[in-house]
Amino acid sequence: MMEFKRSVNGNTIYNNTYPDNFEGSNIVDEFAVDYKNDNASIEIKEKWFKGIHMSLIKIETDLQQDFLFESSCPLVGFLFCLSGVIGYNFNIQQDNFSSINKNEQNINLGCIDKIVFRTTEQTKLLYIQFTESYFRKAAATEPLSLQSQWFQQPVKPETSLILQHIINCKHEEKAKRLFLEARILDLMIMFLNQNQEQQSITFKQEDINKIMLAKQLVEHDLQRPNSLIELSRKAGINDYKLKKGFKELTGHTVFGYLYKIRMEKAHYFLSKEKKSVNEVAFLVGYKNAQHFIAAFKKKYHILPGSLNKN
Repeated sequence: MMEFKRSVNGNTIYNNTYPDNFEGSNIVDEFAVDYKNDNASIEIKEKWFKGIHMSLIKIETDLQQDFLFESSCPLVGFLFCLSGVIGYNFNIQQDNFSSINKNEQNINLGCIDKIVFRTTEQTKLLYIQFTESYFRKAAATEPLSLQSQWFQQPVKPETSLILQHIINCKHEEKAKRLFLEARILDLMIMFLNQNQEQQSITFKQEDINKIMLAKQLVEHDLQRPNSLIELSRKAGINDYKLKKGFKELTGHTVFGYLYKIRMEKAHYFLSKEKKSVNEVAFLVGYKNAQHFIAAFKKKYHILPGSLNKN
């Protein structure tokens, strides 16, 4: 038997027990739970069948909330951010969070048994987990390749369409099982093709990890961003590999990603915390408020001051 535990900021929402390899008595087993506390509400809809478990999670909160998912058996995880921004951490002993934004995905092949999601706003995510035996058989993956590998990539339009088919599945009984498994295998094919494309660019896993470290440094240094040379030195990778790899792995240039994160943070500070335009400009690294206003308007087609007044 397998057991999952869900908790919010240390408070257990529920425990669920699943059959080995998620092979239940029904064609597709399902479970749903709604949880609320003073600062957040969370809605989880689960589906599972042989080898596969899916969680569609909607979170609404104005304050930082940590959601811990624990499994008694390590699993391969495909995480898709459908809206908002999600921090995630596979090592709960360290406060070292990476972030995944709307229309981004994280694929972890390390067979993890714990993951913490951190959010401070309305978010929606789809988390698909595979047992190791199912993933190896379906992807024809050798055992040694399921060792602490993870990939963060933008969600392609065709992948987004597959996700919507999974979420909005209207079939019943056997048709539902066949439809869901077919779409999930489509996701696996998309991942394997993307992974093969990346390998053809000759990025080693060590380089990928360093590029992801550079991504974290960009996210954490909005007020004093590093130059490309400084960023490459801190991440331990040469600037050419960083420039090329950052674009391939995130879909953005380094400074295009910095702009994206600055604007998303600014939107949150203005709409949720009602901070002043000048304060927000400073917090996201603009010395000149007029430059910030112009950048914000270019991104969202509205003036930033209109958000903190509503």
